[in-house]
Amino acid sequence: MDSDDCDHHRFVADGDITAPECYWGVRLMTSPTISDQAEAEMWSVIRDDARSSLSRATTVSFIYLIAALAVGAFLLSAVAELSEDAVYYVGWEEKEVLITWMRSLIWVYAGIAVAASVIWILVQLSLRGSLPVVIATIVSKIPGLGRAIQTIALANFCQSIYRSVVNSKTYGDAFRAASDETRFTPLRLWIDRSAARLDSGQSWENALLRPPIKDHPLAAVIAIGQSQLSREETIHMWHRAASDSHWLLQTRSQRTVRHLFRVGLIGSLFTAGLAILATNTNIVLMIEGLTFTGWWF
Repeated sequence: MDSDDCDHHRFVADGDITAPECYWGVRLMTSPTISDQAEAEMWSVIRDDARSSLSRATTVSFIYLIAALAVGAFLLSAVAELSEDAVYYVGWEEKEVLITWMRSLIWVYAGIAVAASVIWILVQLSLRGSLPVVIATIVSKIPGLGRAIQTIALANFCQSIYRSVVNSKTYGDAFRAASDETRFTPLRLWIDRSAARLDSGQSWENALLRPPIKDHPLAAVIAIGQSQLSREETIHMWHRAASDSHWLLQTRSQRTVRHLFRVGLIGSLFTAGLAILATNTNIVLMIEGLTFTGWWF
């Protein structure tokens, strides 16, 4: 559109972020500056780093746990085989060393390994946005880790809407563009529904009902966006939401990675320690049976 065609404003209507491309016959420049491009690149790096660090932390913790379970199961199996038909004495009474509980513990370890493998696969798929809505929602309930996965999607959503606002797209088009970029399927479903409500002329408040993510950047946008805002105010609102969500992502992902390493280390030490304690108990009983030390008790 040439400047000669700019004879009126296009005001921001309810459910529309169409900004005036022309103001008093002067065309507004919407091309991003170098600082805008650098900021967008920085935000993209933050999301990629968070995604890779979470994937790496869950993988390392998973390997720790599986290794501990494998060592523990091997010790239990070996000692159970050695303890077969072994006896010990309590006074003059001969008693057989029980091994059924050890074999049951081996099956418990196998079940934990299977459950850990399933959870690890689901987390990796969730980080890549390859899960159905129901399963992705379940994964998002994992303490700490689920919130970090949600924040990655929130940061990506806010940046996408901010970019669309700068490019003077309607909210319907902005939400559809954000849906194409979103990997978190529950948020994508909500975005698609919100876009349809906005296109049908519903109010901002009704269009953005029941978001799947409750973090404050999105809550603030929903609350502030109900007012009639100028183009500059709209851009500032979404820029602030994108900036806050990426800052939240940095702090939350770092905290979650530390938490995952601690949980993986403690879990592996506990499972290995439990197996060592169980095998030592049977070994002591067998030694007592061989040396007849139990005769005196």
